[in-house]
Amino acid sequence: MARKVLIFTLIAILAISLVGCSKGDNSEVVAIVNGENITRGQLDKRVEQTAAMNGFDLSNPQMAPYLEIFELQVLDSLVDEVLLKQEAEKLNIKVTKEEVDQEIDLYKSQFSSEKEYKEYFNKYLKMSDQDIRDILGNQVLFNVLFDEITKDITSPQVDLKEYYNENKEQFYEPEQVKARHILLETKEEAEAIIKQIVEEDKDMAELAVLKSTDPSAKVNEGDLGYFTRGRMVEPFEEAAFAMEIGEVSTEPVETIHGFHVIRVEDKKEAKQLTFEEIKDELEENLIYEAKNQKFYEYMFDLREEAEIINKLEEEFNAKQQEESTQEEVPEGEENQEE
Repeated sequence: MARKVLIFTLIAILAISLVGCSKGDNSEVVAIVNGENITRGQLDKRVEQTAAMNGFDLSNPQMAPYLEIFELQVLDSLVDEVLLKQEAEKLNIKVTKEEVDQEIDLYKSQFSSEKEYKEYFNKYLKMSDQDIRDILGNQVLFNVLFDEITKDITSPQVDLKEYYNENKEQFYEPEQVKARHILLETKEEAEAIIKQIVEEDKDMAELAVLKSTDPSAKVNEGDLGYFTRGRMVEPFEEAAFAMEIGEVSTEPVETIHGFHVIRVEDKKEAKQLTFEEIKDELEENLIYEAKNQKFYEYMFDLREEAEIINKLEEEFNAKQQEESTQEEVPEGEENQEE
């Protein structure tokens, strides 16, 4: 399962053929990877898709300072995807239609109905059926590549008990909160939802599916599971950890994502985990870390050996350099005549 999480993190946002808005000429080349072009159209669609999947509202003024960096990060993921596809082709790694169908069925099973599945991908993520097939096909392909790269790692490289004794602080479980939320665009909408939950006793899970602008709510009904401090944006975290079990936020909580209605479902006190409690998980995690490390070293080598021209990054660096140079010029000096 850890492998699936790793690869899904890398691949789930990768959808080249998506409907989206473009800032300029769709055919403009923004990067070249071993002679293969990445265009402005591909990047703009990827940016929109990644934002939707992560619940980012690109039109929110609070996002403006981060958009350029966000775009560079998304382009970086596109470069990695191209490299991995090229490597899979070199190793003659292919996937069958049946394997992709199985992966699609797996994702469908996470939804309560075919309609809900379609609504999540088509409406919220703006993906066609072919887009979904392409993305999950890539996921299967990269899972196979990941397995091939890391197949020699089958057990931890250290003694489990010794590792536990030397790293007990890692197995201290901090305070956790389990919360459910509904994300809305406006404060007024959030206040109306709070009223429905508190005064009209409406089911929050159902409201999350119907009203939340967070795409994942269609799947998890707004359930965020357990989380520790530092995992959520600060205003959300402060509110959630200050609330009691069963409590619903009396006021909407504003973050860069919008306005949240929060209900705390459960809390866990901090505690030190024993070796027996974490033995199996520790073994799995250490194997995962070793595989993960090997995978990223492999990716690093691919990048080092590849011929990559990132035009967007070059433009960004040049702009930063120019701004830095201008800041270093003493006030008024630029107007002095020689």
